[in-house]
Order: sequence, then C-alpha cells, then structure tokens
Amino acid sequence: MSDVNQPLEKSNPNGTVGSERSVTPVDTAGQSRRSHKKSRHGCRTCKKRKIKCDESKPECDKCKRFGVPCDFLPRDASQLSSSASPQDDGRRKPGRPRGDWSRETLEALGNGSLSRQHGRSPSTEGSPQSSSTFGIEEMMVFHHYLTVTAPTIGQPHIWSNGAPLLAKDHPGILEAMLSISAFHLARTDILQAPKHLSFAEKHYAVAIRTASSMVTNTTIDNAQAVYVITALISFTAFARGPRKGDLVLVASDGCVAWLNLLRGVRMIIGQFGSSVIFSGILDPNAGPKERPSGCSCPSTDLQPRDRRFDLSHPGWDWNRLLDKLSTDVTVSLGAEEATVFRAPIASIRGCFEQLARPKPASDENKGEDFISVMSWIWALDESFIRVLNEKERAALIILGFFGVLLESLHGYWWLDGWGKHVLRELRELLGSSYKEWLP
Repeated sequence: MSDVNQPLEKSNPNGTVGSERSVTPVDTAGQSRRSHKKSRHGCRTCKKRKIKCDESKPECDKCKRFGVPCDFLPRDASQLSSSASPQDDGRRKPGRPRGDWSRETLEALGNGSLSRQHGRSPSTEGSPQSSSTFGIEEMMVFHHYLTVTAPTIGQPHIWSNGAPLLAKDHPGILEAMLSISAFHLARTDILQAPKHLSFAEKHYAVAIRTASSMVTNTTIDNAQAVYVITALISFTAFARGPRKGDLVLVASDGCVAWLNLLRGVRMIIGQFGSSVIFSGILDPNAGPKERPSGCSCPSTDLQPRDRRFDLSHPGWDWNRLLDKLSTDVTVSLGAEEATVFRAPIASIRGCFEQLARPKPASDENKGEDFISVMSWIWALDESFIRVLNEKERAALIILGFFGVLLESLHGYWWLDGWGKHVLRELRELLGSSYKEWLP
C-alpha cells in the first residue's frame, strides 16, 4: 500500500506550487520510483482518456490503436481514421477507454469545429471563430429550428433538411439557424425572451461575419451554402424586429449588413446560374408535392395555413397614386434624373398586381406572397438605395408603398410589426405630404 501522506506537489524555491509530481523516494518494495518529466504536448483525446500520449504525428499510436479520432489529424482525416479502424469487432482491448468515448470524442471534435482556438475550421471558406461550443442550450434551440422554425420559413425539405446538411461543412449556416430559431423562441416563450434574444444576437453576429467572408470567397463548390446562409440572415434581420430609424433598406446608423449580402448573392446567381444554386438538396421541386394518404401530421409540418395577403387599407387607390407619382417625378426632376425611380415604381406596381390577384381556394400559399414582396428589394438598383439614404421625397414615398405591402402580409411571424413601423417612420420624415400619398 502506498503512503497516503506522500505529497503530490512540491513547492519550488520561489514559493509557488509546481505541477510536477514529487520525486521523493518511497520505499514500497525496496525500490525507488524513478523521476520523470511530464509533457503537455500530447493530443487532447489522450488527455481526455487520461493516458500517456506518445505524441507521434500525424496521428498518435494510442488513438490509432483504439480507433478514436486524434486531434493531431485534420478533422476529415480523423473521421476517416475512425471509420477505417479495427474497433468494429466489438471486442474490448487492453486499456480500451471505458464508457462511450466515441460519442465524447466526436462531441469534442464538434466543439472544435465550432469554437476551435487554433487552426482553420473545416469549412472551405475559413469561417470566423464561432460564438460558443455546442452545449445543451444550442441543442435545444437547434431542435426547435428543425421541428418548428424551419417549416415556417419555406419548403421543409430545403430548410429542415438541405440547410442542415450544408451546415456540416459550413458552420456559419448553423450559427444562422440557431439565431433565427432563438428569435422565434423569444416570441413563443415570453418568460425566457431576454435569454433567447441574447443568445440570438450572439449567433447572429457570428453568422454575419461568416457570411461576409463566404460571399467574398465564393466558388461553385460553396455557392449553395452562400445562398442558404444569406437567405437565413435576411429572414433573421426581419425577425430581430424593427428599431428606431430602421427603414428596412437604410438605417439611421447607416448599417444594413444583410442588404449588402443580398446583393452579393444576386451577383453569385448571375455568375453561376440558378440551375447550380437550386439543384440537389436545394431543388424546390424535389420535396413532397402533397401529404401522403392517411397522414395526420399537423399542418405546420408543411406550411402554415393562415398565410394571406389582405390589403390593409382597402380604400387606398395604390394604382392611381403610382401613376401620379410617376408623372410627378418626371415633371419635377426631368426625364434623365427620373430614371432612378422608374424601375422601383414599375416593380412595386407589379407586386401589388400579383398579390391582389385572386387565388384558388386550394392554394396553400407556401410562401409565394413573401417571395413576391421581397422580389422588389431583390431588383433594386444601387442608385435607388443612394437616393433613399439621402431621404429624397420620391424615394421615401415609394418605400411607403413597400411598407403597405409588408403590413398586408399575414402569417409570416418574422414580419410582424414591420409594415406599421415603416409607415410610422415615414410619417415623421414626410410630414404633411404623407397623407397625400400613403394611408
């Protein structure tokens, strides 16, 4: 029996406690313990298993022997090593780690992909460091995304399946999914709203930084991932809710990060073509066309059924007012300067015409109304954003028509409050001329 009073640590001359084990001889069987020097350069897997690592590269022998991922290896290589290891025979080997070590090591690797303190993340775009490890809170929020939030965004086979699959190689997508899910939770779990909002903002900031890096380093290999993360960020920008001075396309602080990302995606689709982006797991036609016979799943498994477009101000003659605005702009500014307003006016008119068109009763509205409204933003030219930022009266009035569209969309939780907010802000900016043009 060893001496229980034997000191495990010794004080060094300067009075601090050292981490070396005492080398004081202990007489147990007439022999003395040999002194040894500890190394702190072993792999994390061996440290977690509390065994001595031989520090061989690129994969230590202990990890190779027991078929567990070694963090000396790049992540993809460690997975190959694990899958090719002889551990599948199920026999317990001498010194084999107890418990579910494969699960724990995979969790460690997962944490490394999200918050690794050194080296590059496994994603091809070199995403910025993530906001946190993937703990219990992240798991619960991610579960909410898969089961509740994703079906409200659009086609479930894209947002519940395709997006998470892309997140495997592009962790920034996971950050965006966590963010929008937490904003959704803040609306449904009121008592925990402050916690959910803090969580959502943290992951939103990381998603924005990651997406910015991806957009500037887009290739045909990550083009789908760039589209997905940018779309999620656009949804999330609305889900954050309106703030004072925020006019969707411009803000009092001059920063509308998601709009810049959207422009980047527009260029990417122009470069690679929509057939590249909307294919495979993002193919909009690949999902189920209808419910399987006898399916009793709730309606949220497909799309919310309460989505509709009801013009919020039925007595307001948008068609006549758009004609008048087009004429006034040409007369007051001249044909050349009025060019910047013609396309936005024509585009917003097209949105009203499409949304006001009667729909068949069988139309389940899988998000087409929202897409129609957002197509106006998608088509805007940089010159219009500039005059809007300068608070040109005609630009503000056109934006007011967009505000009415937002106010008239129902069943899209992330748009709640935006239409009324935009119109309220414009009342202050336009003053007495507001009532001449807007409801």
